[in-house]
Amino acid sequence: MAADAIVNLDLLPRDGERALSALADGRMVVARSDNDFLYVIDFEREFHMFSHTIGAPGGGQRQFPKNEKYRATVKKVAELADAVYAVEYDHEMNIYGVMATAEDAILSMFPGGASNVATVEFAPWDRDKNAREAEEGYEGETETADPFGEFRPELED
Repeated sequence: MAADAIVNLDLLPRDGERALSALADGRMVVARSDNDFLYVIDFEREFHMFSHTIGAPGGGQRQFPKNEKYRATVKKVAELADAVYAVEYDHEMNIYGVMATAEDAILSMFPGGASNVATVEFAPWDRDKNAREAEEGYEGETETADPFGEFRPELED
């Protein structure tokens, strides 16, 4: 087992340049669209891409040269995906274990997908909500402002 068997996960903006930068820094980039995951690593001057669909027993793997065509492909994948993550890990770890751990973490924090009946909404923090409700004569319970935003799951029809 690797000396530092920890996998760190960061949510990235859907920006191709940021994805390429994360790869250049030695991190894995994970693009998620609904129930499909695409894992990309920069290994021995090639892009290695692994695909997996949630619940599927296996996945696919391809290697591509690190040329302009495939740099553009990685950028486009990051821009078209529903979400993009960067995974930092010890490179002595088993790559399939890293991917499985990253996928489990993503699914636990951001369940999403077609099988999920809840929509997760992060509303921006409203710094003046309490004062505005007092001025408007709101008589309900006033919430304490949360600097990290409100988490409100809403059921879909």
